[in-house]
Amino acid sequence: MPNRIIKESICTSDTIDQLTWFEEAFFYRLIVNCDDYGRTDARPAILKARLFPLKSVTERQINDALNKLSTVGIVTVYEYDGRPYLQLVTWEKHQQMRAKRSKYPAFDETCNQMKSNEIKCPRNPIQSESNPNPNPNPNVCAEQNSPPIITLTLNTGEEYPIYQSDIDEWTSLYPAVDVMQELRNMRGWCSGNAKKRKTKSGIKRFIVAWLAKEQDKGGTHGSVRNSNQAVEDKWGDLPGVRNF
Repeated sequence: MPNRIIKESICTSDTIDQLTWFEEAFFYRLIVNCDDYGRTDARPAILKARLFPLKSVTERQINDALNKLSTVGIVTVYEYDGRPYLQLVTWEKHQQMRAKRSKYPAFDETCNQMKSNEIKCPRNPIQSESNPNPNPNPNVCAEQNSPPIITLTLNTGEEYPIYQSDIDEWTSLYPAVDVMQELRNMRGWCSGNAKKRKTKSGIKRFIVAWLAKEQDKGGTHGSVRNSNQAVEDKWGDLPGVRNF
């Protein structure tokens, strides 16, 4: 396994500062265990054995730490062929990629990205060893049975649901942005740009990029778009999300 690079900027990173000491140690041990492309098997039992072979760590602690890293945007957890994997998001910026190919499948449009609240769901492969009951709490995934707050139309014509927990998370991450209004703007954009609609695997990246750009511009609280054309002029060429 090649040596990995850890920069001193981690000491002043706002993202790292959101982690507990255990979650931070979990992250650093991930760095030295991922392959040359920043990927690895995301099953808690595997992570426990590889990251903490000499420590008394439970799979529940592993699962909770993985959820936190996913929530703050350090890792992307996805499913390929029925098995969970993870990708360290900024790997290419900090590490050298020497191998010609990854040991693990890449996250692409054939993969199903797992949100942090999905990782906790009993139907998901990532589960806690301390909770063997297949359905210990019927309320764990109750939100999936509730109607979404809003939906965005995908390139297939299918509606992508957005729940209150998604809105709450984005509101905390982008406090200057009127998240609900921006979601309405996105829905209008999707309605008026059928050929540019996003895929199921790309829609969340589109949403986050949209909200992040609004946050960087100072937010949108108190402002409303005058027309869908105004939204298209502003966001139609958003780098990195147009062809998802």
